[in-house]
Amino acid sequence: MNRIALTHLRLLDGVTREAQDDVVLIIQGKRIAWIGPRDACSLHCSDRVYDLQGAYVLPGLWDMHSHLDFRLIPDSAGQPSLAESTLFAYRRALTCLDAGVTSLRVVGTQGGLDFALRDGINCGEYLGPRIFTAGPGLASTGGHGAIQGQGYDGPYEFRRAARDVVYQGADLVKVMVTGGIVGRHEAFDALQTMGDEVQAAVEVAHLWGRHVAGHIASAQAAVMCAELGMDTIEHGYALDRHALQVMKDHGVIYVPTLVVTDDPSYWSEVGLPDWAVTKVKQAAKSHRRAVETALEMGVPIALGSDLPTPFVNGTIGVVREMEALAKLGAAPRDLIVWATQTPALLFGLARDLGTLETGKLADLIAVPQDPYSAVRHLNDVRFVMKDGRVIRDILTNSAGSPLLAGYLEHERKERVEHGSRKDDSCL
Repeated sequence: MNRIALTHLRLLDGVTREAQDDVVLIIQGKRIAWIGPRDACSLHCSDRVYDLQGAYVLPGLWDMHSHLDFRLIPDSAGQPSLAESTLFAYRRALTCLDAGVTSLRVVGTQGGLDFALRDGINCGEYLGPRIFTAGPGLASTGGHGAIQGQGYDGPYEFRRAARDVVYQGADLVKVMVTGGIVGRHEAFDALQTMGDEVQAAVEVAHLWGRHVAGHIASAQAAVMCAELGMDTIEHGYALDRHALQVMKDHGVIYVPTLVVTDDPSYWSEVGLPDWAVTKVKQAAKSHRRAVETALEMGVPIALGSDLPTPFVNGTIGVVREMEALAKLGAAPRDLIVWATQTPALLFGLARDLGTLETGKLADLIAVPQDPYSAVRHLNDVRFVMKDGRVIRDILTNSAGSPLLAGYLEHERKERVEHGSRKDDSCL
């Protein structure tokens, strides 16, 4: 098996605190076979060598809160078919990979398209990021995310629903506990799923070796779910200090998705209805305060975006989330850990992913400037490798080789900015 050699790079392996200069990585198959200084490396004549020109190399990023089929569709356009949604979702997945997001946690998708994409990518039929999916989220009747209001009621129905989604192949279970922003007839912090219902889903998931993610806005719901064993709390628009302390005491990971509320103008630009933009504005202040307090208290954090477009002003969603948290004082190195190591630990994959070490899977990205000095440097990803395969290379290949999906998404953004929303139905 021919090897790949990555040379002339500065390594941010996630283990040491500083960059290691002039390092060589040898990739064999899907894994890192050797890491060391250039003068200690013996290259083979058959090695495929990539000179990364002094770029900073770090582990591939995760987005821990994504919905591949989530987009804003005008009421007049009608709902897309499952086939069309699948094509759209696959393009979105490729766009994430092209931007350096090598792993996605998908937390709510309908129709089974997420299972099909994950399985096709895993078996090598399709190119794409590593996907871990919850399948459809479990909502109460009339609750947030319920399709046409149809959901589950009582612990027996939630238990059955959790068993069903795990049987379908879910890597985790998602429970919709409170209202949300994109829900017209609900308060974003209204408690919708009761404790016995949450407990039933958590018990089933843990017995089957899955973790549980909760869509949660309020402090009351966060305390209840943390005490019932929920593993991650998503959003937390109105968490207070007491709720965050309970979460920390129980080892709950907070996925704040601060990017959802930190710029309400984004939602107006992408076509969110006025009533929902108003709810974003209502949640923004308490959400910011919750995240500031979580950072101050050292609550465990993982990073997710939860956006209907992959880019915000040219920045991929999870890096935009980093930028939002950086404004609140989070250190770049911590932000990178929360988008690399923390997700790998949650999924029990720390032996394979999260850092760059000999024997681990070769998921990595390269950027020209040091992301430990500023996370905005992650906007300029020049090289992407996933499972030992070069996905993007505009460092050594002067012609460039980014995935077409990335260009399509940027073109769509330009069309929307120039007022051509009528083309959305032709995506």
